[in-house]
Amino acid sequence: MKFSCCSEMPAEALETIAGQGGLEGLLAALPDDATIARLRTFHHACADIYRIKILEMLTVQPLCACIIREGLGITKSKLSYHLKILQEAGMITGTAKGTWIVYGLTEYGEFCSSLNAKVAEDPANGDRDE
Repeated sequence: MKFSCCSEMPAEALETIAGQGGLEGLLAALPDDATIARLRTFHHACADIYRIKILEMLTVQPLCACIIREGLGITKSKLSYHLKILQEAGMITGTAKGTWIVYGLTEYGEFCSSLNAKVAEDPANGDRDE
């Protein structure tokens, strides 16, 4: 079988993806760039211990920043950074209550938290701490 691309790749390697239309077919099956960007944002938001903890705290109930900060034992600037990432990812929202802000999960944040719960419950994931 002759392939139109990848002249440097062994034919045996290319044959493994022949059923997908070769490398071109495999690449065509990838999500578009906008979808990839959304996936990147999701994974980035969930790729930090503090942000996961914030999501878990907000799963229990909406909280003001001072309670979240005290619970995590971090500085205001560090908390602000993590809250901004979660807000930009669409996972949390802040509502002004006088001079302070109460943060809560969005519908998307609830969905993301449920994914985290499924991963946490799966014993097949093992203990993969860094």
